[in-house]
Amino acid sequence: MKMKAMYSMVVALVMVAFVGCSDKDDPTPGGSKEALKVTVTSSSAFTTDGSEIRVSVGSHDGKNPQTWKVNGADGSPGQVIYMVNSEYFVGGKTAVLQSPSNYMTASINISAFSIKQPFTITYKIEQGGKVLVEKTEEVKTGATPITAVFNY
Repeated sequence: MKMKAMYSMVVALVMVAFVGCSDKDDPTPGGSKEALKVTVTSSSAFTTDGSEIRVSVGSHDGKNPQTWKVNGADGSPGQVIYMVNSEYFVGGKTAVLQSPSNYMTASINISAFSIKQPFTITYKIEQGGKVLVEKTEEVKTGATPITAVFNY
């Protein structure tokens, strides 16, 4: 009886070792995704007097936060979140944020509200030149704030 139990244990251990050490390892998550391009535009009616627009982005390669380009300028190495605030969008301006192409995960957050003057906000997210999201939203006075969150 003891021998049967011992043989059963040996067979079970060999099976676990065989399955656990197979030559087909799990695939590496993410990696080498095409760059993201986020374009956000406010209407000319946008002012900072009682209105707000915030755009924040960030990505990670599995080891470190990554450097994005904001309006064509490289961000600071080691910076975790890149933001474009209301002051930039006054009078109907466009912000463009671009990720590197070797990210594992990326997050994009766009929010807007108004308590005095309605305005519109248009945002587009592209990956490798392909449009993933394109939307124009009216930000109404006193209405629920607009919040859009995208994770890639």
